[in-house]
Amino acid sequence: MANEFGSSRLIIYGAGLAGRRVKDYLAAREQPVEAFLDRDERFDKVDGVPVLTAARWATHHDPADACVIVAVFNPYVDMCDIFDGLEALGFGRILSLVEFVRLYPHGQPSRYWLVDPAFYEQHAPRIAALRSVLADDTSKQLLDAIVNYRTCGDPRCLPPATGQQYFPADLPAPPQPLRFIDCGAYVGDTVQAFEEAGLTFAGLATFEPDLSNYCRLTAQLGHIAGAVHIPCGVSDSNRLSGYDPSLGAGGHLVDVGGDPVCCVRLDDALPGFEPNFIKMDIEGEEPAALRGAIGLLSRHRPRLAISVYHRAEHLWEIAEQLQAYGLGYRYYLRCHSPSTFDTVLYALPGES
Repeated sequence: MANEFGSSRLIIYGAGLAGRRVKDYLAAREQPVEAFLDRDERFDKVDGVPVLTAARWATHHDPADACVIVAVFNPYVDMCDIFDGLEALGFGRILSLVEFVRLYPHGQPSRYWLVDPAFYEQHAPRIAALRSVLADDTSKQLLDAIVNYRTCGDPRCLPPATGQQYFPADLPAPPQPLRFIDCGAYVGDTVQAFEEAGLTFAGLATFEPDLSNYCRLTAQLGHIAGAVHIPCGVSDSNRLSGYDPSLGAGGHLVDVGGDPVCCVRLDDALPGFEPNFIKMDIEGEEPAALRGAIGLLSRHRPRLAISVYHRAEHLWEIAEQLQAYGLGYRYYLRCHSPSTFDTVLYALPGES
């Protein structure tokens, strides 16, 4: 008998955290899941549900009679490959997580930009306003594709992710030498990528609140003379906060619990530093950090590379925030990972 997904068999592609959360969500609504499909064959079962490869499942069942929810939420996985593979095997209905959340918008866990697609539709005028201020056609077309993907769920509407995050080759080159502030420096990988590209530093300040990452960062970047490495988060106030390190590179500030960390305002933390480039990838704290840096921005008008994928509304709100400062930036949008992860707003100063 067909369920509300229109198929008699409901299966989930992806036996990782996202897949298990989808299974639990459906179980709470009395929607049984028959199997997980996964390329990893180390486990026969996860949470009591059989795990098979898609090809193996299709050899023993009629794939045309199945609905597959592709529950993969990973910046390193090309979703097009998954969709193409399932279609080649003859699976009848394939739903992305975007489509799943549209069907079940209530009570979903927080997943970065993934919200009820109706949210993007409700904010269409603000998205259109962002489109009007983007400085090139590549940015405009990317914005269209991002919104299309986040409302319809078909990854094949997205252009390929571009390399060289924070200094894409199709934008004007970063100023040289760099006086660079790296907010969310992780283990120093961004600075290392700059060095490998031949960029040089006249000044460097990094901020990383996770102490295990910070230790690796200082070891990796110890050769850069005069660099300042600060084991703090960046926000709009100087305070003690909580930090959840459980997601590794996705560690983030929390309102309750977590490891104690210090947060600082950039305007207070770096007296005398004259940045010409600021990068922020700080897991949703970007708007607050920009508020805490308004003095630096106003005085020096540095180039900016600001992550805008940690929350749905950041796609347009961060550009709105920067526009309100009246600093004459030109805005570009680029995406550096599949499924609209690592989407960055580049703000380049105009003529003084």
